[in-house]
Amino acid sequence: MLRFVSKTICLSLIGLFNPLEAFQKHQKDGFFIEAGFETGLLEGTQTKEQAIAQNTQKIYENPLTHPQTKEQPKEQNKSDTATPQSVYGRYYILQNTILEKATELFTAANINGNGLTFYSQSPVYVMAYNKDNAEFEGYGNNSVVVIQNFLPYNLNNIELSYTDAQGKVVNLGVIETIPKQSQIILPASLFNDPQLNADDFQQLQTTTTPFSDANTQSLFEKLSQITTNLQMTYENTDPFSSGNNDPNGPLASPKPHYECPGYKKSCQVASVSFTPQTAEELTNLMLDMIAVFDSKSWEEAVLNAPFQFSNSPSECGIDYPKCVNPFNNGLVDPKDEKYVLTPQEVINSYRVANELTVNLLNAAKGFLGLGSQLGSTNAPGDNGFNQGVLGIAPFALDPEKLFGKTLNKVAILELRDIIHEYGHTLGYTHNGNMTYQRVRLCQEGNGPEVRCEGGKEELVNGKEELKFTNGKEVKDQDGYTYNVCSFYKDNHQVYTAGNYPNSIYTNCAQVPAGLIGVTTAVWQQLINQNALPINFANLSSQANYLDASLNAQNFATSMISAIAQNFSTTSTTTYRSSSKNFRSPILGANVKIGYQHYFNDYIGLAYYGIIKYNYAQANDEKIQQLSYGGGMDVLFDFITTYTNKKQNNPTKKVFASSFGVFGGLRGLYNSYYVFNQVKGSGNLDIVTGFNYRYKHSKYSIGVSVPLIQSGIKIASNNGIYADSVVLNEGGSHFKVFFNYGWVF
Repeated sequence: MLRFVSKTICLSLIGLFNPLEAFQKHQKDGFFIEAGFETGLLEGTQTKEQAIAQNTQKIYENPLTHPQTKEQPKEQNKSDTATPQSVYGRYYILQNTILEKATELFTAANINGNGLTFYSQSPVYVMAYNKDNAEFEGYGNNSVVVIQNFLPYNLNNIELSYTDAQGKVVNLGVIETIPKQSQIILPASLFNDPQLNADDFQQLQTTTTPFSDANTQSLFEKLSQITTNLQMTYENTDPFSSGNNDPNGPLASPKPHYECPGYKKSCQVASVSFTPQTAEELTNLMLDMIAVFDSKSWEEAVLNAPFQFSNSPSECGIDYPKCVNPFNNGLVDPKDEKYVLTPQEVINSYRVANELTVNLLNAAKGFLGLGSQLGSTNAPGDNGFNQGVLGIAPFALDPEKLFGKTLNKVAILELRDIIHEYGHTLGYTHNGNMTYQRVRLCQEGNGPEVRCEGGKEELVNGKEELKFTNGKEVKDQDGYTYNVCSFYKDNHQVYTAGNYPNSIYTNCAQVPAGLIGVTTAVWQQLINQNALPINFANLSSQANYLDASLNAQNFATSMISAIAQNFSTTSTTTYRSSSKNFRSPILGANVKIGYQHYFNDYIGLAYYGIIKYNYAQANDEKIQQLSYGGGMDVLFDFITTYTNKKQNNPTKKVFASSFGVFGGLRGLYNSYYVFNQVKGSGNLDIVTGFNYRYKHSKYSIGVSVPLIQSGIKIASNNGIYADSVVLNEGGSHFKVFFNYGWVF
C-alpha cells in the first residue's frame, strides 16, 4: 500500500511539471453542479434577562401584553433605555418587512376591481381578513392585515389595535414605517392576537406611539379634529348622461351610472381614468376641505357671518328678480325670506356623513365639474348618510393652480370649483350664495361695473324689477366681497362680526361673500396656522419608499438601525439573568456550481460558488441559517480508470471512474434568522473529504470547519424579558455533507 501511494505521488508530480500535459483539456475537466444534505453541530448560549429601570424602579412592560395604568403612563416607556424593539419586542414590524409587502395604492386594479374607497375619519384604513374573506377579496389564501395609506406622508411607528366585544382595546403591534400612498398586505401571524381573525373581517385602529416622530404625531393630531364621515369611492366610468334612467334612452348598454343633476337639462359627460397623481391630488384636496368644514374657525365664521345664507331649489339663470342671493348689504330680498338658511343649518349640512362616488371629467370635451345629490339624509332608508356623485376635471386639482407657486396662497376662483361641486352633492343649487358667491354688479349707462348698492323690488309694467341706487344689475359675479356697512349704519347698530377671535370679518366693507367666500377665507387662515392635515408646500420632502432604486438603501439603513437598537443599553438599567448553554444538531442542504480542471490523472483544481440553508432548534427558539460564498479545492485522485485501457493510443481512452480526496478553503457569509431578526457574519471554512466519480456522476462526502472563532449575538425584547442568543462559530460549528453531482 505504501509503495502504491508513493508511486501515485511521484507520477502526479511528474505530470504536474509536464507543461504539455498540464494545459491540455483532460477528460475529467468540466463544469459541474452538485447538491446534497449536510448536518453538524450548533453550539451557543441562550440568555433571558429581566430588565429593571433603576431610575424609576419599574419594569419596562410591553403595552401589547400589559395594559397601561395611571401609575405607569404609556409615555413613561420612552426613556434613555427604551427603543421600539425593546418595548414592543417581536411585534415591532421592521421597515424592511413592510417594504417587501408594500405596493402603490392608487392603481387601476384597485380602482377598477376593488372599489377603492377613502374614509376621511380613517385615511390610514386597516382591515383584518380571515382566510376565507382574504381569498374572496383576492389577498391570497391566508389570514391577512391590509393597510391602505391614502396620505401623502410616510408614517413612523404606528400602532394597530381593535376593540373587542368587552370594550377592551387590544394592541396588536407597531409598524416602523408605513410608506405614503401605499397598500401593504401582511400575514396576520405577525401580530399579537391569535383571535385577530375570529370574525370574518374587522377594521383596525391606527394610533401614534411615544416613538412616532414629530411629523407623524402632529399629523395624527390634526386628523383627530375631523369629525365628518366622508366616504369617497373612485370610479373610472362616465358618471352622467341624459336619459340614463330611460331604457329607450340614447346610450347603448352599458350605460353610465346616473341621471344628470337637476340644474342640467341635458348632459353627455365623458370621463378620463384616474392616474396615481390625480387620485392623490383629489384625495389631498378633499381631506383638507373636510378639515376646513370641521374646524372651529369655520364654524365660528358661519355663526358670526354678517350676511344671510340662501338657497332655492329652482334655478334662476340671469332672471335676477328670481334669484335669491343676498343684496350686497348681506340681506336677502324680504320676499325670499323662506329661502334663508340659518347658520346652524349650514354647519350641519356640511358636516353630515356623505357617501360619494368620484370621477374625473374630460376637460378636452368641455367638462369642468358636475355634482349631484342622489339621496339626502332625510330620505327613506338613507341610514343617516347623504349620497352623491362628484366629477371634476383633472386641471382643477392642480395644487399650483389652487394655491400658487408657493403652494400656500388660496386662489379663490380656482378653489371655488371643488367647493362648488361638493355643495351640489349636498343638494345646493346655483340659486343662492351656497355654490357661487353671486355678488351683484350694477352699471350706469356705459360706466364701469361696480357692486350694486341698496336693492329693492318694484313692479314696472306688471313685471317685477330690482332697483338699485347706482344703476341696473347687469350680472352677478364671484371674486367680490359684500359691503355690509350700510346695513349697520342704517339700523344704528354696532358692527361686531369682527370682534370674535381670529375673525375674517374685520372690515365691514370687505366681507367674504357667501359660502365660497367664508370657506376660502378660513382655508387661507388655517394654511397660515399650519392647521390642515395636508401641507401642499412640504409634500416634495417625503421620501418615496416604493421607488425600487431606494429599497436597497432603505433595507440597509433599517437593518443597521435594528441591530443598533438590539444592543442599546445604559447604566440606568440592570438585569436579572438566566443563561443556558445548548449543543443542537443542525440539518440543511447545499447547492454548488463550478468548474474543475485536471492537470493530469492525479491532480486538479475545482472553483465554485455555493449556497446553503440550515435549521436548528436551540432550547425554545428556532434558528435558521442562510450562507453563500465561493471556494477552491485541490483534487487528488488515487485511482483513475478508462475503458480500452490496454490500448497504447491515449486518444482512444475513454474516462470511466476515479476515486480520491479533496481539500480547500471557502469564504462564506452566514445570515442567522432568530427572534424575527437577521444577523450576519463572514467566516473562512477549511473543507476536506472524499470524491468518487463514475462517468458523469460524482459522489462526495466531506466536512467543513470554520477557521475564525467568533460569537454571533442576536437579541430581542418582548417587554419584560430580553432574549438573546450567542452562536459560537469556529471549530465546534462543523458540518458533514453528502453530495451528488453531475459533471458536464
